[in-house]
Amino acid sequence: MSKLLRIYTRSFERNPSLTLMIANSTLMSMGDIGAQALAMSSGIDYDAARTLRFAVFGASMGPLAGVWNKFLEVNFPLRTVPPAPSNAPLDEKFDKFPIPELEKELPKGARFERGGPKVASTGSPVVQTEGAVSLKALLKRVAADQLGMAPISLLIFLFSMSLLEGLNGEETQEKIKNNYWPILFVNWQVWPILQLINFRYVPLRYRVPFGSILGILWTGFLSFKTADSGAHDSSVSA
Repeated sequence: MSKLLRIYTRSFERNPSLTLMIANSTLMSMGDIGAQALAMSSGIDYDAARTLRFAVFGASMGPLAGVWNKFLEVNFPLRTVPPAPSNAPLDEKFDKFPIPELEKELPKGARFERGGPKVASTGSPVVQTEGAVSLKALLKRVAADQLGMAPISLLIFLFSMSLLEGLNGEETQEKIKNNYWPILFVNWQVWPILQLINFRYVPLRYRVPFGSILGILWTGFLSFKTADSGAHDSSVSA
């Protein structure tokens, strides 16, 4: 496990987007394989094309999830402090006010994680640092994620899967109609607490794969749910 973590970290430093694509694709594939393995015990054949669809969707959503997590990191900092005093050491100033020329020298992964300064309502730049965690900011992150990204990503998921399955416009509309709200309501019962843990304790570079690991069972649920709708609705194929 530690070796995989080192490989992931080195890859993230070189190319964050590609690393998130591969990690998210792999983990979503694992979720579908697990779901299908359970179904095979009932005599259902394994559908490799379905796993491939989950892999393609996971790859496409990995970088988007990374950008979204960075957006939350920058706009809802859990720890904030006033700007560094004028006589502060250079390295401390750089942490608070990144110098563009020096930023370019950092590895891509480090630049991704820095995020940059945020301007508070007072107009004073603030950044994340050591100190007490703001519960209010943490709850704002979770609320933004669940009310903003969750509904959008679910719609993208259902629409993308329908396209990859070759469904026509009417079949796609029917699949979304049958699945969107039931899945979203279950999402809101499960993911707020999981994302609260993720946003609070997991470093930015690991949040997407950590969420995908937590989501292996969720991916299995999506796999069962979307396949089940096709099995029971003659107008939608799984």
